[in-house]
Amino acid sequence: MDKKPSQDRATARLLRATTQACAALGLEPGQRLLLAVSGGADSLALASLFSRLAPARGWQLRALSVNHGLRTEAGDDAAHAVSVCAALGIPCRVTAVDVPGRRRQGEGVEEAARRLRYAALEEERRRCGADWILLGHHAGDAEEDMLLRLLRGTGWPALGGMRARDDKRHVLRPLLATPPKELRDHLRAIGINWREDHSNTDTRFTRNRIRHTILPLLRTENPALSTALARLRDLAALDADYWKETLRAALAAHPWQENETSILLPRALLDPLHPAARLRLLHHAVRTLALRHGGQARHDTLIALERAYSEGRGGLLFQLPGPLFAELRRGSVRIFAPDEKE
Repeated sequence: MDKKPSQDRATARLLRATTQACAALGLEPGQRLLLAVSGGADSLALASLFSRLAPARGWQLRALSVNHGLRTEAGDDAAHAVSVCAALGIPCRVTAVDVPGRRRQGEGVEEAARRLRYAALEEERRRCGADWILLGHHAGDAEEDMLLRLLRGTGWPALGGMRARDDKRHVLRPLLATPPKELRDHLRAIGINWREDHSNTDTRFTRNRIRHTILPLLRTENPALSTALARLRDLAALDADYWKETLRAALAAHPWQENETSILLPRALLDPLHPAARLRLLHHAVRTLALRHGGQARHDTLIALERAYSEGRGGLLFQLPGPLFAELRRGSVRIFAPDEKE
């Protein structure tokens, strides 16, 4: 069946928007890209768009589908992803992760699946020598993520949600400003079917309640909610870049002392900083160690730690969620893993 001119124009607009997003993210010609595909609409649209954009830019594409083993139809979803990628000329592998067997203590199923999925993608990125991992997150995902962070009490500017570029994980999200309807319309226009994950309608999960209940209610109060949230994301990204540069300059002037199990932030580094900058520096230190040992930066604990520092108190020990501690002694702060505790 011939496509309508309106469908051609919509696809052209989508390709232009994706091209502009890639330029803004710093994607360079000739790079190797690993696409995360699941058989769902978003990731298959990602594969379709990049199969069209890649030849002119010399991008080398590969794909990986991660089977979490949580649904009986997961194998069929992965097989569909492989089939579509083959039709698009993209080599695609499937890997399985054991989410039930590898959940950490106190870790939810969704959190464990996400952690293991990113680990599998990074392993594949290294195996095939890719420069970046590309994810199919879109504007709807960004909105849900912002509300999830709000509910969890996330501070500014992280409240602005996921970033389009994550250098630490070698991740790019080139569709983050694209409405999900445009991606599905694109697939319909070119005749690609996708698999629906029916767990996405299960309102026992917080993200699904946000998607199907909370966001629709908010849109009755503000029909332009998507525009407002996009503006908030843009402002948060600018502020995040500002704080990143502020901390980089502070650490260049007075580096922290770091080994595999601890980070020591000396008084010369901490004293000149505004409390807001100190708080973000403490958060950065905790996250750096958490990537090695697990744990997380609990906001309340970090605020209490910063307040104690501002008040000149010492000899205090703070336990962070997971296997990390923070110690305030002689005007310095030390973040360390339990086996480093004296």
